[in-house]
Amino acid sequence: MSSFHLEILTPFGHYFNGEVEYLEIRNPDGVLGILPRHTPIITPVVLSEIVIKIKGNRRSYATTGGIFNMKQDGTASLMVQTIERSDEIDVARAQKSLERAKKRLHDSNDKINVKRAEDALKRAENRLNVAKNK
Repeated sequence: MSSFHLEILTPFGHYFNGEVEYLEIRNPDGVLGILPRHTPIITPVVLSEIVIKIKGNRRSYATTGGIFNMKQDGTASLMVQTIERSDEIDVARAQKSLERAKKRLHDSNDKINVKRAEDALKRAENRLNVAKNK
């Protein structure tokens, strides 16, 4: 099976640099499946699960979003704020974050930042969903 080179970068440096057979990302319009020789594209990536297929093995990752660039030369880069492989996710911590966000939304008052609590809830739900895909 053919592959393409993918580099994943975070604000902390390189997370991944290697050959992949398939990449699945989500942008604001829906899910994009990226195969070798995909047409060049630059697109935002939203908070979601990312799937990477390497040597026939499917790996799931949680991300909070970023930018994907499939270059003319057939290489790709994914620049994300955060990324965690499903087996790297601390499920207990994610569950506590979920409960804390739900409590903040439920106990709403003038001091709460509802948008911030909703974002925290979405991040925790995403992490827990991806953790199930170990």
